[in-house]
Amino acid sequence: MRRRFPGGGWALRLVIFLGPIVALLAGSPQGYTPHVWIVLVVAIFSFAFAVMPEHYVGSGALAIVLGWWVVEVGDGLPLTSIAAAAALLAAHLAGTLASYGPPRLAPDAGALLLWARRGVLLWAVAPVTWIVVDAEAGRATSASYWVLGLAIGLAMAVLATVLYPSSGDRRM
Repeated sequence: MRRRFPGGGWALRLVIFLGPIVALLAGSPQGYTPHVWIVLVVAIFSFAFAVMPEHYVGSGALAIVLGWWVVEVGDGLPLTSIAAAAALLAAHLAGTLASYGPPRLAPDAGALLLWARRGVLLWAVAPVTWIVVDAEAGRATSASYWVLGLAIGLAMAVLATVLYPSSGDRRM
């Protein structure tokens, strides 16, 4: 039986499926190429995530990609990590939007715009972190990069929520 999604629903599910795969392959131009079996595992998890966006399998797809980047790149932070961050964030946001209602429900334009603005603001953490890490190369430890990225990410998440509150946030 073929699932019937509205046009926007198919687009969200395509982003959910392709996001983790694109993020995994984003390091290839700089020599960080994953094994084929890792790509296949991520593709299987991503497909399951696209079919069931409300299921925890989506976290598994994103975590596998993030884990691969941590292990493969080590102390470095290649420029392509900015594209990987964008792809992972896009997949996560598309999964959030796709899980808001029944599969046949078309995505709400207001919700799409709200989460797109929040996503762009959150994605801004990636280039800022890359610039700081590049400027501090050789002077700071790799652990401090993770702490810096986390601190900036949390600050941007709070800022995004304050600047673009959802209707549920406005009632409080």
